[in-house]
This record gives sequence, C-alpha cells and structure tokens, in this order.
Amino acid sequence: MCSAVTKRLSMLFRCDASPEIGLGHVVRCLALADELYRNHGVAVGFAMRASPLGSEMVKRQAYPILRPPDSGGFDHEAWLNDCMRQSEAQVLVVDVRDDLPKAALDALAGRGAVIAVLEDLSERRWAANLAFYPPVPQVHMADWSGFRGRLCVGWEWVVLRSQFAESFPPRHDSKRSLLIAMGGSDPAGLTLKAVRAVDRLDEDFESVIILGAGFCHWQSLQSLLGKARRRFTVREDVSEMSAAMAEADLAICSFGMTAYELAALGVPAVYACLTEDHEESASALVAAGMGVSVGVHDRDTETRLAAAVERLLVDKNARAQMSARARELVDGRGTSRIAELLVSTAAAWH
Repeated sequence: MCSAVTKRLSMLFRCDASPEIGLGHVVRCLALADELYRNHGVAVGFAMRASPLGSEMVKRQAYPILRPPDSGGFDHEAWLNDCMRQSEAQVLVVDVRDDLPKAALDALAGRGAVIAVLEDLSERRWAANLAFYPPVPQVHMADWSGFRGRLCVGWEWVVLRSQFAESFPPRHDSKRSLLIAMGGSDPAGLTLKAVRAVDRLDEDFESVIILGAGFCHWQSLQSLLGKARRRFTVREDVSEMSAAMAEADLAICSFGMTAYELAALGVPAVYACLTEDHEESASALVAAGMGVSVGVHDRDTETRLAAAVERLLVDKNARAQMSARARELVDGRGTSRIAELLVSTAAAWH
C-alpha cells in the first residue's frame, strides 16, 4: 500500500525596505512569514530588490532571499516568474510601493498562483485573490466594483508581530512615561522635532526614545540631547518592542506600523505624519478614539506636538479611554487570521 505524498506549501513574499521608504513593509512580511512557518509549516522565501537594510532583517530570520540579476534591464514579470519557479511557491504575498505592474501578477495568477496584497491600493489589487487592509478612509473611497477576490477590511486584519498579541500587566509606577518612537528609519527626522517639542514642557515625566535600525540622524540627535533641559533615555536595537512600548503612558510616533503596534498594547498616541496619505490613514485611528494627530510635519509641528502631549499628559481619563478603545479594536491577532486564510485558500486552490 503506497502512502500519498503531500507537497509542502510554499509562499513567496515580495517586499523591500530602505531608509527612504521605511522598514514597515519588511517587518510586516516577516511577521506573517514567521506565523506561516512556525504554526503552519509553510516554506517561506523573499524576493527583494536592492534593499540592504531589509535583506539583513530577513537574513537574521534565516529565510532565503531571491534577488534580480545585476546586469541587463529589469523585467518585473520575468524576474517574479523566475522567483516563483525557484521557490516552488503556490502563493505570492505582495507588499511593495514600487512600479511592479498588475500585468506581472496577472501572468502569475494565470499560471495558478494565489496572489495576496497587503495595504495596496494601486491597480495591483485587481489581480489579487486576497486583499487585506485596516479600515482607513482610502480603502472605503476606492472603487471595488468588479473585484473578484476576497476583500478583508477591518482592525482585525492589521498585521503585527506575535509579541503584540501578548498582554502586559498595568503599570504601577506613579511617574508618567512618554515614549518617542518614529519607526525603523525616520527619514524626515521627526525624532528631532519630538525631542524639541517635549523639551518645552515643564511637567514631571520620564522621556524615552526608541531608535530604529535605519535611523540616520544620530549625530544631530546627540547634539540636540546635549543641549536639552530634560533628560532623555535613548534605546537602540530593541528586540522586545512590545515590552518597551507597554511601559509608556503616552507615545509620540510617526504614523505607520508603529501606530498600530501602540494601539494593540493600549498605549494612547500622538501621530505625526510624513505625508497627506498618512494623515488620512491616521484619521481612522483618531476617529476610533485611539489617539490624536498633529497632521503632516511642517515648521509648526513642534508647537502642535507640545500642545497635544501636554494636554494628554494631564488628562488621565482621556488616556484611559483611548487605551481601552485601542485594546478593544486592535487585538494583535490579525497576522494569525491572515495566515490561516492564506493557507486555507491555497489548499482549496491547489
């Protein structure tokens, strides 16, 4: 009697990271890759263009990386097709902001691949079998008529690392703690603006700065901290980010993945935005009662940050309401939901 041999499910992630675009796309994909590998036994690979910072993050997790050839013109479709063939992947997860054309995904879908997109509102979404988004205004305003895939929109579909599904005991320290966390790279130097804003305040509270792996304003920050009235604690290479964030009573962050991480931990936040698109996305969290936004950064950002932080530090009830609302909406288990749906869809497809 011969036993049937079941081929191991394989998935390929297409993402990049850099100081310019941030690290969020790779962090998000790694969170999902870890869930698929550890809890579903999926073989995982990454297809990445010139992305030294992102590649190093993936290498640390020991996932294979496929890169385009160094010579010759770059052909999205030919390269992705080759990556899918080499990895024997049945599923392609796309989380990019480059010029990857929809036609390249259509071609792969035509050959039987399952296509999933993360927070992608470009025309690529029309090639997707599965599309995942937080409930930001841009998603609701987009035209979905004729979309044939499964559209998953809601706080329950936010991709976060598994550590953000954990619960932490409430803080008992009587001294308030403010966290400044501007993401993995902080290209606009919002950390510097936040430090200057916080240094204006006279209230008694601890000030902690967390710097990402791609932070490139260290010299300016050192100079600024040397002249500051307040004492700031600077933390780098933080592996257990959730535990560090959970210590805060309030946070200042650049809008992006960090905002959702703070929400999952129930930490009220003040959002500074890099772009108008980020400001629009942040409005969803503000409307849901998780935090406040100071809009797109400009010459008056420091003044707006100082006012917002001062107001929330003295309003314990407002912080408590924001915390409860955030915990209620963002449970940190979106990654496991997406992984289960990817696996079940692939199984049904193949």
